[in-house]
Amino acid sequence: MKYKIITYDSFTNVKFKGNPAGVVLDADSLSKSQMQNIATELGYPETAFVSKSSPQIKVNFFTPKEEINLCGHATIAYVTALFENNKLDNLNNGWNKINIENNLGTFPILIDVHNNKLLNVLMYQDTPSINFNNLSTYESEILSALGINTDDLDCNFKIVKAYTGLWDLLIPVKNKLVLDNLKIDFSKVEYISKKLNIISFHTYCIDDNFNIYARNFAPIVNIYEEAATGTSNGALTYYLYSINKIKENQLISINQGESLNRESIINSKIIVEENNPKVLVGGTAIKVIDGIINI
Repeated sequence: MKYKIITYDSFTNVKFKGNPAGVVLDADSLSKSQMQNIATELGYPETAFVSKSSPQIKVNFFTPKEEINLCGHATIAYVTALFENNKLDNLNNGWNKINIENNLGTFPILIDVHNNKLLNVLMYQDTPSINFNNLSTYESEILSALGINTDDLDCNFKIVKAYTGLWDLLIPVKNKLVLDNLKIDFSKVEYISKKLNIISFHTYCIDDNFNIYARNFAPIVNIYEEAATGTSNGALTYYLYSINKIKENQLISINQGESLNRESIINSKIIVEENNPKVLVGGTAIKVIDGIINI
């Protein structure tokens, strides 16, 4: 049988930037072993296999080595593929909620459509949390791991731990020059990450026009720097909301990946449902390759 394979770059509208992912549509008759073989052959960090599951759509995610339960940038890719191939029905201008089934259950996704154009794909993050406990006793170690000093921090913000699925350490620096010239000691970052029970150092700066730039370092999980990090930027979004720097329903964009030559734009916002703030993170994707595989 023939199956349609599309590859996308997510968190960007420019080819060869952002995070790449594969998408296989109409994958209903593929076995798990066939999905794994295709994902391995493609070699992308993740490939999404989309099939029908009454009354909704089902997706399976595979890395080149194994099946995983969820992937943010592959989600943006497959939703874009569904939209571009006219597989999403009854969409209105503005925000639409669609439900996708995966290994964890039913997963709601918000998509923004205007004049038959997909503008945004946003994913719900886990219930957010901020740990405002004083981290001053660790500050010198944190700064040493980044190769900076106290004068390089942005005094308008604090170093905090934040969560929207994973615990991250949010570290504000005063400008993009400092951010671009960090001298990372990855062994120190990993040591502190273990001590503080976090996944990553998420460093960021905010300029006078509220442009946000970020870099993410997670050597504890063998990711030395990542081009686009949904959970970490979701955590940053919730922190900014919690200190009244952004408002409910305010869509913000965070720039990441420039140092890797994979510039990415991560969109996020806070909505309130049943008096509880919810973090949404996502972006756009652009098609790079469109082809057929014979099985």
